[in-house]
Amino acid sequence: MLDNKKLLAIELLADGQLTKTDIAKKIGSSRQIIYNWLENEEFRAELDKRLHNRKVSVQKTIDGKLEFVMDKLYELANDDSNKRVQAQVLQYLADRSLGKATSKVELSTNINNNSINDDILEVEYDQLIEGNQED
Repeated sequence: MLDNKKLLAIELLADGQLTKTDIAKKIGSSRQIIYNWLENEEFRAELDKRLHNRKVSVQKTIDGKLEFVMDKLYELANDDSNKRVQAQVLQYLADRSLGKATSKVELSTNINNNSINDDILEVEYDQLIEGNQED
């Protein structure tokens, strides 16, 4: 069961403005107690729930202003009084639409070690040795 001290600690942790040391002082506990509580499943679940709710709330706020933001970006893109800003905005819009170009190349190999048959390798090796001996 989460008591008032733990709920206050959760609220302060979710707020993200204070360090764990400052939170401990504010609730009248040690920093180690905060770390111990973070190991508690119920405490952690409530903190995660609060953090998720906060994130959803912020996302809704941003989404609510997205049309305004996009209008301002298009205004900047059409304003050629500052070519540098215009180029940056156009680059940003292109990257958002097409994806940002990257020079990073990732290679992956898919080797299935089970697909190598030792008997076949041994036969091929023997044939290679025999072929070299005939020369």
